Amino acid sequence: MDYTKIYKIKHLLIAFLILLLSTNADAVEWKNFSSFEEVQSLKVIDDSLYISTSGGLIRVASFVDTPQSYHKLDGLGTNNITDIIKDSNGDKWLTGFGRLIKWSDNTFEQFLFFDNLNNNLFQLNTLLEQGDYLWVATSIGLVLFSKVNDGGQIEDSYPLFGDLNPNPSVNDILVDRNIIWLATSDGVAFADFTNFSLLKSPSNWTTISTRNFAEIDNNEFLSIVFYNSSIYALNRTSLYRVDVDVFDFVTLTEIVLPVAATLQNMTIKNDTLIVLAEKNNVGTMYYLLSDTLNQTISLGNINPTDAVTFDGLLWVGSEKDGLETISNSTIAKFELGGLPDNVVSDIVVDKDERIFGGFSDKTFAASTGSNWENFNFPVGQDATVTMLDSLGRVWMGTWGKGVWVLDDTVIINYDENNSSLRGNSDNGATGLGWVYTTGMDNNGRFLFMTSYRAVNNYPIAIGDIENLNSPTGWDSIGTVNGLTNQFLTSLDYQAGKVAVGTESDGIFECSVGSNPFVSDKICRHLTRENSNLISNTVRDIAYAPNDELWVGTNFGLSRYDLGIDFFRDIQMPRGISSDINALEFDSRGNLWIGTQDGLALRNPNDGSYEVFTTFNSGLVSDFIQNITFDKLTGKIYVATDKGISVISSLQGKPVFEISEVLAFPNPFVINSPSDKLNFNFALTTDVSIYNASGEHIITMSVIDSWDGKNDKGNDVASGVYLFIVKDEDGNIGKGKILLVRN
Repeated sequence: MDYTKIYKIKHLLIAFLILLLSTNADAVEWKNFSSFEEVQSLKVIDDSLYISTSGGLIRVASFVDTPQSYHKLDGLGTNNITDIIKDSNGDKWLTGFGRLIKWSDNTFEQFLFFDNLNNNLFQLNTLLEQGDYLWVATSIGLVLFSKVNDGGQIEDSYPLFGDLNPNPSVNDILVDRNIIWLATSDGVAFADFTNFSLLKSPSNWTTISTRNFAEIDNNEFLSIVFYNSSIYALNRTSLYRVDVDVFDFVTLTEIVLPVAATLQNMTIKNDTLIVLAEKNNVGTMYYLLSDTLNQTISLGNINPTDAVTFDGLLWVGSEKDGLETISNSTIAKFELGGLPDNVVSDIVVDKDERIFGGFSDKTFAASTGSNWENFNFPVGQDATVTMLDSLGRVWMGTWGKGVWVLDDTVIINYDENNSSLRGNSDNGATGLGWVYTTGMDNNGRFLFMTSYRAVNNYPIAIGDIENLNSPTGWDSIGTVNGLTNQFLTSLDYQAGKVAVGTESDGIFECSVGSNPFVSDKICRHLTRENSNLISNTVRDIAYAPNDELWVGTNFGLSRYDLGIDFFRDIQMPRGISSDINALEFDSRGNLWIGTQDGLALRNPNDGSYEVFTTFNSGLVSDFIQNITFDKLTGKIYVATDKGISVISSLQGKPVFEISEVLAFPNPFVINSPSDKLNFNFALTTDVSIYNASGEHIITMSVIDSWDGKNDKGNDVASGVYLFIVKDEDGNIGKGKILLVRN
């Protein structure tokens, strides 16, 4: 692998917005929410504690001060920060996903790292300064970076180290005199680096792994340090002292733990070698004395990642539980704010713009200003899906514990004991209480929810919102109705129909009428074989405002054409995956598509796309898990594996009354071809624009932006223009536009 591609981006600390591919870049604003609970490293620099997390960088000036956070949108370009150092010039350097970041004079400068094989960004793990150079440990090898040449550039890359597997993840770097040491995912490697070019040859590296040392049982080495005139290397199971007489003679001495545990990291604090470990999610700190590890303190219920002494306290970071402080054996959580977890399964927003989210291993939580409040009910293994009902109540689905509804301040659970939801048949008798919900929707009066692998072969539960506490208030759809597959992945309701996707058996669309308790419930089966569905592996389904059924699969996008009763394949845009995780329509019929490597917006008028990725937008992660449209504000909420991204309304705050429609910006000042005028009507219709003399200029969809041209494509002159919008009932909205062309 040759690391020769680098891209530089410089941003002031207060401004960051790149939208290279988006045609409506000027209309899009981003806001991100992330978690700081995954702490990746701790460093004390200039009397401050810097905490590198998967949700951004945190600076703590003292125990009593409010933490200051830095994010992707502040100029970092990524929230996934792994390490920070201060160099001899006083500049700070950060590593993160795909980026080496220079922080100097309140300015962030990003150096993007691409591999030449797939042109993808890759992870940077840590770094070490050596004069004018930085050694950068990455997920696919070692990189030498010059701080001075051409303002900063990659000098060379090193993917091969002796007999280790090519392109290992380099997890730690140590320079001791003229020797560079690497702790990698496939063993330890070291070499004389007095001539950098010699490092390109694998034969110049000496290695330590299971291939040449029988006493090693794990090649995943995490850390390497120089302590008391010796090299110490740590893998997941053991600590080793490494003694080297010559490069061909290496002796290993294993330092045995008092109790078997999983080793996490090691560091030198106050001239003492500290080892962090965990067993059964309980963290422990050991110190090395005469090549014996002695337990020094229990760290509580965490998986520790790093530890430092700062402001008179011991600070310990963890994999999933943030940061804690320890003083005189007293452990206290240090609140960093942010989301409870970065892996977000689904989002719903109430009328007060309060965000409710499902988080992996952390149940559900709701935003309370800048903080988040957890709902402390059991979720089994994960939070899954959520929705609002017609009473404004939030419903929360789980993987294993049924569904929960927040009714004012009371949380009510529905499972196989008090509803038609059913447990999972895969686990036999123990699975009867394991209610796993993968989809839910409602039509205002009735709820529709899935029970994955329902034990009684009735995987769709139906609830009457007005009668949920009675057995007569529940019904179901199953085998007797034609629903013959229980591996359900998703659900959507529209106009008397419920559609569900399956893992490998296409779609079932069930007619339920206006009242499913009295209507005949009949399901039809739609597959690749009988209806040209692009794939039978269905990730998500969604009905469009015009009642068309759209399907996102592992192999692309399909639309059910009512005219021919077959699916049509819908071409996806370039630069984005066809493995679709989420579909969501907004009120204008725009289709938002979440994939495993980006977000796409499809215009219903011409089928054109805008593509948003972490590289060209404020999107917090390219792995989209769910999408929610808030019709009251027009905002799009994107749930990802790295937090939440919120996209401002593309048409301003939407209005549903035609008489309230506005054009914006107004005055409409055109300085460049990218300047556009939009209308805030929430629904789909046409808008006609006239000049002050009443001459027709152009008629277009209210969804589209006006670029100041007439229907022949010519620029119109500065002046006053009139617009008229008519809805499907014949009601008219109108207004004036002042166009100024510079």
